[in-house]
Amino acid sequence: MTRKALVPATAALILATLAFAQNASHNPPAPAIAGPPDRQLMQQIMDAWSTLNPDVVAKFYDQSPEDVFYDDAGGVKFVGWHAYADTMRKVMAEEQSCKWTVNDDAVVHRAGDSAWGTATVHSEYVFKNGSRQVAEERWTLIWAKKGGNWLVVHEHFSAPPSDSPQ
Repeated sequence: MTRKALVPATAALILATLAFAQNASHNPPAPAIAGPPDRQLMQQIMDAWSTLNPDVVAKFYDQSPEDVFYDDAGGVKFVGWHAYADTMRKVMAEEQSCKWTVNDDAVVHRAGDSAWGTATVHSEYVFKNGSRQVAEERWTLIWAKKGGNWLVVHEHFSAPPSDSPQ
């Protein structure tokens, strides 16, 4: 398949997956998220993660047990928000502070009640053992509008191998 054909095929697959996910049964959505997804919402999500408390972040994420999240911290694949949050809580217990800044390359695309965004994120970690790490990480996420709320239904957050957090 040529690259020109691959892009529309990939977009169609993502939209089909989102349409299926919207019709799947799930817990009631979190409180309303202001406005459609954009770079500002992406930064709000990163700011919430900077609290080191997944409970603060939960309002941005769908609570469906079938959602899949990928993060190279603490594992690779998490099925359901609760599995993701529980693991991140353990990972973040080693951190004293962290700050994530969404870079200017953030892009959000909308298609009806679905949206997807990509960005690089500047990350600064301070660990409880006194060590520090700065990294440029990659972030891709998919939102679905559920019950009037824009919620993350899929996320992939990772760093190039040379920048992966310890």
